[in-house]
Amino acid sequence: MSEKNQISEINLGEDPVKWEKIGFSVRNESSGKSILIGNTKLNFINSPLSTGIISISVVGVAGNVDSLAFETPQTSLPILQTPAHPNQVNRIDHLVVTSPDPDKTTAALNKVGIALRGVRKFGNAPNQTRQSFFWLGDVILELVGPDQATKGGKPEFWGLALVSSDIDGTSKYLGKLCTPLKDAVQAGRKITTIKTLDQSIGTSIAIMSPHKRYE
Repeated sequence: MSEKNQISEINLGEDPVKWEKIGFSVRNESSGKSILIGNTKLNFINSPLSTGIISISVVGVAGNVDSLAFETPQTSLPILQTPAHPNQVNRIDHLVVTSPDPDKTTAALNKVGIALRGVRKFGNAPNQTRQSFFWLGDVILELVGPDQATKGGKPEFWGLALVSSDIDGTSKYLGKLCTPLKDAVQAGRKITTIKTLDQSIGTSIAIMSPHKRYE
């Protein structure tokens, strides 16, 4: 796959054993352990000082983008075979980034060719929250932050929303490792959240049923 701005890799400062416990098939490679979700490879990086998502690799983008690390990928696209995961996850819906200043982060993303596709606001002024949406190939980048910039802090990779081919089966498989299924914000979809704090996983993880157009 060579689509411009496709997200090809996500680097995690995580313990792969803990991800196996929540139903992911971990691969052993010469470069280390990884999992495949759709067209994106998630690499487990031995980084004792970092947890969660450390950096990502996106076709055509390299360097820091408003403090967000975009690295050269370890491997080349395409990924030809995506394994089945016991938890039924088969693709990434969106990557969540938080920022204290969404305007500044949006401008930085636009500068490297990642264009803003839409904005949603919720809550009441002056404390509104803004969601801004960008495409990284077949994955949405969702930028979340205050509608009015706040001082302090910096943009960070926060979490992943994944898609299950059988959300009821996912919920049954994970049991007490996830929250009860509920209706998602998007009409017609269901969502559950992995109890990552209980599992000592630094990446926030939600799992959703497919978009209706993909069913």
